[in-house]
Amino acid sequence: MQLLAIIVHHEEVLGEVLSTLVEHELPDAVVVETRTGLSLLERDLPIFAGVRTLVPGGLDFCRLVLCAVPDDAAAWDVLDALGSINAPALPGEPRTIAMLLPATAIRDL
Repeated sequence: MQLLAIIVHHEEVLGEVLSTLVEHELPDAVVVETRTGLSLLERDLPIFAGVRTLVPGGLDFCRLVLCAVPDDAAAWDVLDALGSINAPALPGEPRTIAMLLPATAIRDL
């Protein structure tokens, strides 16, 4: 069993990620609206307001997609499929990443 976690920094990539999960029969993904650490620094500590100039884009959009995958082989298949998504990546810009985390148990409640 695996927990698939995907950090998405580009709005156009989110649709591709969710489509890929549905294609792999994983329609129960949860999408959480998040903020980057740099964005929080900029908002909460005005002294860091200039940090936006260090990151060309991607600060305003950040989503965390979580999905439980009961089968390890299926988890690796979907991770490979996600790797074929063409996410924009400029130097210094936050990257879209996907990771598998071991889950010791999954239970329907």
